[in-house]
Amino acid sequence: MKSNFYFETSKKKQEYHIHLHGVFDGASAFELIEIILDGEKQGLTMFIDTSHLKEALPFGQSILDTHLPRNAIRAKLNFKGAWAGDILPAGCNLLSGHPEKEHKCTGNCRNCRCRQDRRNLNTTCELNKKMEKK
Repeated sequence: MKSNFYFETSKKKQEYHIHLHGVFDGASAFELIEIILDGEKQGLTMFIDTSHLKEALPFGQSILDTHLPRNAIRAKLNFKGAWAGDILPAGCNLLSGHPEKEHKCTGNCRNCRCRQDRRNLNTTCELNKKMEKK
């Protein structure tokens, strides 16, 4: 288990912003669930920013999806950032961010996440393909 995970939080009116840092694994998922449940008690809409993660392990996503309550809380969860699609639990929202500022991937980049993870249809590379067809 990786131990270099931490998060920063801030509240703005009815919004709760959670910035994840380090490596997202199973233990990290349980920490995030506790923070999410605290935000739910306060009735806040939550934004989880994954852009500062170094890595997101599949086990972390599995733990998050399995142990996060399957109720209205998921509709109030908004994930954004480079690793958002990798940890996104079912029923939560994936925010695309600022496409004009993101990397325009063709799938040929060295260490390309788009090429390695074709199951994730919400990556920038896949979004670009959809936009090109329009």
